Amino acid sequence: MKGVANMIQSVQEQELVLTSNTAPITFADTDLRTASANCFNGWLNHNEGSATFNIVAGGIYKIEFNANITSATAGVVGLGIFADGIKLNGTEMDEVVGTVGEYQNVSANKLIRVCGRGNVTITVNSVPTIVYDGTVTDTQIPIIKNANIILTRVA
Repeated sequence: MKGVANMIQSVQEQELVLTSNTAPITFADTDLRTASANCFNGWLNHNEGSATFNIVAGGIYKIEFNANITSATAGVVGLGIFADGIKLNGTEMDEVVGTVGEYQNVSANKLIRVCGRGNVTITVNSVPTIVYDGTVTDTQIPIIKNANIILTRVA
């Protein structure tokens, strides 16, 4: 159908305490999914409640992510968008939690290319260490809410 984006939008609305400072975010609900983003002869495999979005067709894809994050301990939390377990450059989202339980919004977006008949698995994970004030710093376990991810096939 002309003019309809090839995309999926999934969310994790309820508060979610990740299991570690390397854990992925699971997305409980799919708000919108076009027919071409379905598992059957489409370009994407994803099940509600899963952390993974498996792109199974070549093309250029736009990934957009945002969430509110905090932690149960003061310190630094970090998230990133990962492709096949490797953090994509330019997608790290860091936040200093000064007041426990006080949420801050983070976001990132990225264009990626999947070649030919290739495939790639996309996740949003906690980042275990970041460089903060010139020092490598261990991150705290994130608490997430209102997480939103959109994957769109743009070409």
